[in-house]
Amino acid sequence: MSVHKAVILAAGVGRRLSGAVPKALTPVNGVPIVHRALARLASVGVRETVLVVGHRADEVRAAVGVEFAGMQVSYVLADRYDTTNNAYSLWLARRHLTDDVFVLDGDVVFDAEVLTRLADSPESAASAVAAWQPGMNGAGVIAKPDGRIDRFLTAYDSTEAPHGALKTINVHLLRAQYLRAEFVPVLEELIDRGQENEFYESVLAVTAANGTVGVHAVDCTDLRWCEVDDTSDLIAAEYSFSEAAQRLSFLEQLHGGYWRFDVADHCLMINPYFPPKPLLRRLAADLETSLLNYPLGQAPLRQLLTAATGTPEHQLVVANGASELITVLGRLLDDVVLIVPGFNEYEAVFARKRRHRVELAPPDFAFEVDRCVDTAVRAQAKAVILTSPNNPTSRAIPKEDLLLLAKQLADHEMRLLVDESFIEFCPLESTVQTELDTHPNLTVIKSMSKAYGVGGLRLGYLATADTELRDLVRAELPVWNINGLAEEFLRRLPGFATEYRASLERVRCDRDEFYRELCAVPGLTVIEPDANFILVRLPNGWHAREVAEAMLSRFGILVKDCSGKSMPDADRYVRISCRTAPENHRVATSLAAVLATATAGLDAAVGF
Repeated sequence: MSVHKAVILAAGVGRRLSGAVPKALTPVNGVPIVHRALARLASVGVRETVLVVGHRADEVRAAVGVEFAGMQVSYVLADRYDTTNNAYSLWLARRHLTDDVFVLDGDVVFDAEVLTRLADSPESAASAVAAWQPGMNGAGVIAKPDGRIDRFLTAYDSTEAPHGALKTINVHLLRAQYLRAEFVPVLEELIDRGQENEFYESVLAVTAANGTVGVHAVDCTDLRWCEVDDTSDLIAAEYSFSEAAQRLSFLEQLHGGYWRFDVADHCLMINPYFPPKPLLRRLAADLETSLLNYPLGQAPLRQLLTAATGTPEHQLVVANGASELITVLGRLLDDVVLIVPGFNEYEAVFARKRRHRVELAPPDFAFEVDRCVDTAVRAQAKAVILTSPNNPTSRAIPKEDLLLLAKQLADHEMRLLVDESFIEFCPLESTVQTELDTHPNLTVIKSMSKAYGVGGLRLGYLATADTELRDLVRAELPVWNINGLAEEFLRRLPGFATEYRASLERVRCDRDEFYRELCAVPGLTVIEPDANFILVRLPNGWHAREVAEAMLSRFGILVKDCSGKSMPDADRYVRISCRTAPENHRVATSLAAVLATATAGLDAAVGF
C-alpha cells in the first residue's frame, strides 16, 4: 500500500555534533541528513513531507525549499525546541496526522528499503527495528514471535537492554485509522498533562500495552541505518553509506575503533582471551574512582609494573603505549640502523634523522647478525633498532642471535633496542628482557596492548640497564602520562598471572591451527609465525589491495594490506591477525573463496 505523506522531526540542536550547521543539515559523505531522508521518501512515492523545524529553522528552510525531488515540502515551527522533546514537535504537526504517514527523526540515515518494508506491513502501526549491537543506546522494543511489539523500552544501552531487545531505528509508519482513533488522541492527552518533554514513542508504548492496535516490529537488521547523535555516530554513518571501494581507506585512516563498525577486525593484534571477566568486573568497579582522581606518578607506577613483570623498578619507564616511547626515541636518537620490514612507526619517527636500513629478504626474512653489524659499523651508527617477533613477518630472531648482536654492537659503543611487543606468543625463554644486567647497551620496548588484550588502555614500557638512555626517556615524559584505569589494571594484574599464561597458550594453539588452515589455501605462501599474526604472500597476479578490499566488501573482514611496508613486492603481502579459532577459520575460508572466485572468472575468460 502506497504512503504519500511523511513528517520529519528536525528541530533538534545537535549539541554533541560540531554545531557548524543545524543537526538536520549535518553532511554524511557530503549529503545533508535531511536531504538524504527526503530523497529516500521521494523514491518510494511520498508526495508531501512536513518538516518540523526549530534550531536555526531559516537555514533548514533555505537548504530544502518548498519542493524537493518532486515532493511538496511544508514547515511547522517548534518555537520551544530547546526545552521540549519530539512528542511536542509531533503534536505541533498533528493537523498533518490524518492520512497514512511515515514519521521519522531528522537525524536518521537509512536505506530506502526501510520505508518499503514498513509500507508492506499489514498492521495499523509499524516501527523499523534492528538487532541491538554493542555501543547502541536509547529506545528499543520487545517483540512477540508473530512480530507484534509487546512493549517499548526507553533509556537503555547495549549492556543493560533485556535479552531479545531490538533497537528502534526511529522510522515509523502510522496508518490513518490508527491516527484518528488512538495515536493523536493519546498524543494530545500527553501534552495536555504537561509531558512536553516525552518521546512520541510513549504513545506507541501505550498502544502496545493496551493491545487494541497492533504495532508491528519490522526487522531491518540487514539494512543500513544510523542515528547521528554525536561525532562517533557520524563516523559510523559515513562508513556505512560510503561506496564499497572507499571503505577500506576510510577504516585505515581511523587507525582503530573498528569495533564500532560491522567488521571482523583481523588487522589489529590482540589477545582475545585476556583480560578475563573477573578482572574486567573489578576494573568496572574501579571506574568511578579512576575517573575522579589523579593517577599515580611515574615512580610508584614503576613499582606496580615491577610486580606485574618481575623487571626491577630501576630499569623501567612506564609509557602511554609503545607508541609514546617510539616518539620519544625519535626525538632522542640519531644515526640509527632500522631492520626492515618493521613497524612503520619507527620509520616514520626517524624519517628526518640519519637512518640506515638492513632489509630482510623473502621468502623467509631471515636475520643475519654479521650483516647487521657490518652495516652499523660502516654507517658509524649509534644504535640498531629491530622488532622481534617482527611486524609484519611474525618471525622471531633467536635469543642467542640477539645477545650476540648486543655484544658485538657494544664493542663499537652502539646501543641495541629490541621491540618485544609480541614476544609473549613465543616460548618463555625467547625474551632478552631477562639479560639486561649483563648487556648494558640493550634496551627492550614493550607494548602491553597485544599480549594483555588492552589496546584501549594504552600501556607500554621500556626496560634497560642503560641508565643514560633510561634517564633521557624519563625526562621526556610528563608526570601523569598514564590514566587511572590503566593504573588499576597494573595494580590488579599480578592476581591473574595463571589466567594470563593460559590465555597465551590458547592463542598459540589457535595460531598454529590458523597457520595450517592458511597453508591449505591454494596459491598462498604462508610465513610460519611466531607472533599472534600471520604474513601471507598472494599468488601471482594478485595484489594486496584488491584482496583486502574484497575481504571487507564481501565478508566484512578487515586484514592488513602490506603495500606500505619496506619490503620487496610489498603489494603482494597481506598480514592477518589471529583471533579465536572460529573467527580464524572464517578468515581462511573467506580468503579461499576470494581467490577461487576470481580464479574461476579468469579461467572462463581465457577459455580454460
